[in-house]
Amino acid sequence: MTFRMLKLITCLMVLSLGLPSFSAAETVVVVHPDNKNSLDAVIIRKIYLSKNKSFPNGDKVAIFDLPEGNKTRDEFRDKVLRKSASRLSSYWARMLFSSKGKPPKVLSGADEVKDMISSNPSAIAYLDARDVDSSVKVVLHVK
Repeated sequence: MTFRMLKLITCLMVLSLGLPSFSAAETVVVVHPDNKNSLDAVIIRKIYLSKNKSFPNGDKVAIFDLPEGNKTRDEFRDKVLRKSASRLSSYWARMLFSSKGKPPKVLSGADEVKDMISSNPSAIAYLDARDVDSSVKVVLHVK
């Protein structure tokens, strides 16, 4: 190997150390394991924006959120709700003022989400796919 080639390889290795690492985290929407409803992104969006207050089978729905600043929450908001944080905040202010809806209840994290979902057949929430276990059922993989 020539000196020039070694220099190039060393340079590339040093540059790659400074690159951010991207995890393959995936957001999923989860419900109680006994929930038989078929849900897609459109239905979930309507549920989360209080446009649908029940599942397709007519059962009332209880909606849960992760805390602000959570990366999974940000991905869900961007990809499913298709709203920026400021637009969503403004949306909920209008909904509350007009008494048409209220935002989802915020839970502390994945463990509380799983506890809530597993104990409430009418609950819906979202999680990082790495946090999913048998206490919840995945109904949508957010893409």
